[in-house]
Amino acid sequence: KRHPIKTFFKVLIIILLVVFILANVLIWRYIGMVNKVQRGQRTNTDASMNSSDVRNILLIGSDTRNADERGRTDSMILLSINSTTKEITMTSFMRDMYVNIKGIDADGNDIDTWSKLNAAYVYGGAELLMDTIEYNFDIAVDDYVYIDFLSFVDIVDAVGGIELDISDEEAEGMKPPMAEQNKLLGNKKGTDYLDKGGKKLLVNGNQALAYARLRYVGNADFQRTERQRTVITKIIEKAKSSDPLTIDKFAKASMSHLTTNMSQTQLFALTYKAIFSMNYEIKSMRIPDDDSYSYGTSSDGQSILEVDFEACKALLRKDIYNQ
Repeated sequence: KRHPIKTFFKVLIIILLVVFILANVLIWRYIGMVNKVQRGQRTNTDASMNSSDVRNILLIGSDTRNADERGRTDSMILLSINSTTKEITMTSFMRDMYVNIKGIDADGNDIDTWSKLNAAYVYGGAELLMDTIEYNFDIAVDDYVYIDFLSFVDIVDAVGGIELDISDEEAEGMKPPMAEQNKLLGNKKGTDYLDKGGKKLLVNGNQALAYARLRYVGNADFQRTERQRTVITKIIEKAKSSDPLTIDKFAKASMSHLTTNMSQTQLFALTYKAIFSMNYEIKSMRIPDDDSYSYGTSSDGQSILEVDFEACKALLRKDIYNQ
């Protein structure tokens, strides 16, 4: 006669094994939805800020709505996962920073010029943008994920909306970008407009996207990058506390809109890393910070941010690598 305790543990092991297998099947299914592209040529991969404990993934967002168009990038956020400090740091790189764009262009030729950071993607796509950030700021950029701006509508809606603190001025300023979005989404004119702001307003995807794109309220692009990090943080927090069905909707909505240079196996490993990082503290910052830039004008008359590169490197080293 079998001992009841042994039988219980055998059944428990079988149940856990079945759950583990089903979870892995789901993960592979989600990963299969991601648009994976071949790795391009990199030339700057020897940054001194490079650790096996830190994984740096560049999130590239653009209004072009097509990764192949290679328009100027509107959002460049370095997502850094530090397994030692148990922290996830989102670092926005300002697009108007005047930097040395150095690497390989889209035609396979060497490029070495000075321009705004967001021009790097135009010249040579994601690889040149990663090279430019790595070369100028001495920080390793391991891989990238590209997402078009309209994707946030589906992603936010998949988690049932997010709560944001919105001022009356921001609510009014969100109307022009929402008017453009409504045309693209096929909505009626005036859909989702906010009459006023408020604390912890539950907003849908269309409204969250307009908030993240808002440039002309507050401190221009500086505050816009902060809004973008806020929206991403709120999405992560909402997904973490959601039920399994909502998480499934969120995973489908997210994965189906992503383009990356990571392989199926790398994405699988990253997914496991993300699962074990769910309780990590989420921090955010901006490069350059308030004390590390001045306004200037380029040789062709464009307004630029002249950067104190050494100060920026020191900030990255301190906040991401705890050095």
